[in-house]
Amino acid sequence: MLKGEVELVLARISVWHFKKGKRGEALTELDNILSNLTQQEEGFRGYISMFSLDNENTATILTLWQDQESLNASEKAIFTGKIKKVQELLEGHPQIENFKVFSTELIQRSEKSRGGF
Repeated sequence: MLKGEVELVLARISVWHFKKGKRGEALTELDNILSNLTQQEEGFRGYISMFSLDNENTATILTLWQDQESLNASEKAIFTGKIKKVQELLEGHPQIENFKVFSTELIQRSEKSRGGF
């Protein structure tokens, strides 16, 4: 990397459509796959799993990768092989798109600091 260049992290966003009533079961299995496998993968930087508020049979998963090589390797290791475990719970294949992350800021606050209990 040259002086003044910013190292960009890469992201994969995948949108999953599940058979009616199978989202929880499928996302639990996908979360297990991500927790166990990706953290062992070279270049893995993190993930976020999100339920759709508008469609109870849809979820979105965002994974972060150090570089293009890691992103490509993860597709073979995770999306091609391990996803077969949830195939019978899916309505079709997930929609997948890759991105360069320009910026990010994540703030996690406790319920107490937001006025909760």
